[in-house]
Amino acid sequence: MKIRLPNAFVVATIAALLGGLTGSGTTLLRATTTPLRNGSFTTSSIDISSPQPTAETPETTHSFGQVSLGGTGSHAFLIRNTGAAPLLITKGSTSCTCTVSDFEGEGEEKNSRTVAPSDEIIVRIEWKGKGQSGPFRQRATILTNDPRRPEIAFSIEGTVIPTWKAVPDAIFISDISTNSDSQAQGRIYTFTDKIPRRVTCQVVDDSLSDKIFVTNRALTQDEINEEPEARGGLSLSIDLSQGLPLGKIQTLIETSFFLGEEEITATIPLRGTVSGDLMLVGSKWDRRFNALRLGTISRKTGLNTTIYLTAKGEFRNKVSPRVVDVLPSSLDVNITPATQIGGGGLVRIGIEIQIPPNARPSNNLCTETAEKGFILLETNHPNTPTLRIPVCVAIAE
Repeated sequence: MKIRLPNAFVVATIAALLGGLTGSGTTLLRATTTPLRNGSFTTSSIDISSPQPTAETPETTHSFGQVSLGGTGSHAFLIRNTGAAPLLITKGSTSCTCTVSDFEGEGEEKNSRTVAPSDEIIVRIEWKGKGQSGPFRQRATILTNDPRRPEIAFSIEGTVIPTWKAVPDAIFISDISTNSDSQAQGRIYTFTDKIPRRVTCQVVDDSLSDKIFVTNRALTQDEINEEPEARGGLSLSIDLSQGLPLGKIQTLIETSFFLGEEEITATIPLRGTVSGDLMLVGSKWDRRFNALRLGTISRKTGLNTTIYLTAKGEFRNKVSPRVVDVLPSSLDVNITPATQIGGGGLVRIGIEIQIPPNARPSNNLCTETAEKGFILLETNHPNTPTLRIPVCVAIAE
């Protein structure tokens, strides 16, 4: 019986495969039995026999404490090279409100610098307080050629506080009577050690400046203590005189003052509804905007409409409106006789408004670029002697 020896090529192939499997098994065994290590480590790519840079930082986090909204802050972080080779540092990524200013020291490079062994460099992180008030934490990254520390993350944190704050942030007054005076209060808190000075207060709407008056005084310490972190502020008193026009009030209270050299203009919305013995009603009367909205009228057809003035109270029977002035001048206004309704407790007077065909073109649509129209009446009411009716209208081809 002949024994057939295996082919030499087959033997060589099998030996190679067995050797590879044995090597892989050894590698796998070492990988699964070698414990993981935290902290600095070296990789096979690091030539530990050659001199290497070493980046060290005494601190990587700084707290700004309180920063005013819109204010700026900066902090200098130190990087030392304690290694034996030059350390290259380069600006990396930053958060949206944090920037790395130019590296301090000699040299023209703005984005990267080289630090010699045993030398150090200052990296200045700048930050601007913007957005909303409250806690913040921002981060800036520096890249290095230190193989053990290729990236250094510097963090800055703190709390953004507003320069000023209005309490309430809007003033709403309900049931304002055109027959009596009204009053409202507000406060402006400040959050710096500087005292508000050269203070002026006013209502923005010039047509209300003879009826709404604003005065101020400095807050007492007890009042300041009611708002966390506040350092000072103003108390505002808003006085509304009788005779305000009927309907809604939508205006602004503007207070200007200086904190140090910085000029501050604080605006607080003032909202309210004025009611009284006189009231306007009708299909074209817009109670939300306290205006007669006629829209754009064609010169070919013109317009005829009626609104009604109602009067109540002890002087209702004395009301007898008379037209004093109109804008645009093409408005033809006619007052109809008064009638008693509701068992005599209410008087209703018609106000007929006509725009005749071929009237002169005009634009009084109550926009920012178009002057507001009006109908001015004398009423003979002792508490509301005049009544100005806003009219929003344009006359076009």
